[in-house]
Amino acid sequence: MTLHLASRILETLEQHGYEAYYVGGCVRDWLLSRPVHDIDICTNAHPGDVIRLFPDHVPTGLKHGTVSVRIDGQFFEVTTYRTEGKYEDYRRPAEVQFVSELKLDLARRDFTMNAMAMNREKELQDPFGGRDDLAKKLVRAVGEPLERFREDALRLLRCVRFAAQLGFSIEPHTLAAMQKTAPLLAHIAVERVREELNKMLASESPHIGCAIINETGLCGYSPVLQRLFRDAAAESWRVVHVQGLPQKWSLLLYAARFPAEESKAVCQLLKMSKRETEAIVGFVELLHRLQPRWDAPEPVEWGQLLLDAGWDTCEKLAGILRVCWWNQQAQTHSMMQTLVETYQAMPVRTIKELAVTGLDLQVALQKKAGEWIVHVLRALLVQTALHGLPNTPEALIEAAKKEVAQYEH
Repeated sequence: MTLHLASRILETLEQHGYEAYYVGGCVRDWLLSRPVHDIDICTNAHPGDVIRLFPDHVPTGLKHGTVSVRIDGQFFEVTTYRTEGKYEDYRRPAEVQFVSELKLDLARRDFTMNAMAMNREKELQDPFGGRDDLAKKLVRAVGEPLERFREDALRLLRCVRFAAQLGFSIEPHTLAAMQKTAPLLAHIAVERVREELNKMLASESPHIGCAIINETGLCGYSPVLQRLFRDAAAESWRVVHVQGLPQKWSLLLYAARFPAEESKAVCQLLKMSKRETEAIVGFVELLHRLQPRWDAPEPVEWGQLLLDAGWDTCEKLAGILRVCWWNQQAQTHSMMQTLVETYQAMPVRTIKELAVTGLDLQVALQKKAGEWIVHVLRALLVQTALHGLPNTPEALIEAAKKEVAQYEH
């Protein structure tokens, strides 16, 4: 998504006598030479005027002055300058009022870095010193910080996330206001909290986010989250080196010494999906099974792990272990090589690849179906994959007879 494409919207509005600017995060990212993603536009044109000028549109938020305009198949949000009334739920204003002055619109925004606007000629409107704060690497609230956080408590976590994404510090008055208003985070929907925490963990400096959460007491409303970020803090620098959110969460949980059941409780608290929860808890279980110590590599017996968890999971687990042993890269390289070699050397990797089925065993052993079948098939898989048992019906049935005798004994 480019500013060049969106400039056609600004040009059309200007040709009809209106002001129009790029605003918010896209301006911040452009100034920082970061990739520009969501491009927002603000204007003194009212929503009805925008609809009239751009027939290809979607009225996404008329109540708040927003119209989504489509240009070459891409949507851009165009919002009328506005001020906001009293916030009644620590999240959204009860009402908005359209205004004609850009500065009034910028004054309602969260942080100075997001309260800048830029026209087509790249001329900046920066009434609150956002560009200076970018240069100083500071996250600073617009105006009175206490008011900004009391208006919208999610801004507390957004502040943490921006600091983590950009490697910034938080301006002292803003930080003090975060500490005072931290309890308000309890009013925010857990889905929004999860979204911000995910973005923080996926950022370039998640350890900065963890440190700010601990310093400000943002998770004080939730003892389990408070303990998670406190106890994981020392090793949170490792999270950036792990690929994938489930792996990042599992490393954080392991660093905080959370067992599988407590890890599952965290996932449920944050209303993660069943799939996400199973992935995170699965990695935590495997980590506790191996008990890796920080930067102290040990040989990994990949054979049984591959049979239990499969290639995809083991490959991701190896990525987590590599980060657990980050300061010992030579040994972690050999670990990855051992994983690949072990997998390639296995003559069979799943029960389906065995030369007999459960029905074959019933017939050969003249036994009724029961739990014994799964037990025996798993035992045959281990013997065939790891211990040299030939994958032939004759050899497997003979081994099955011995396994059944032990199972029933």
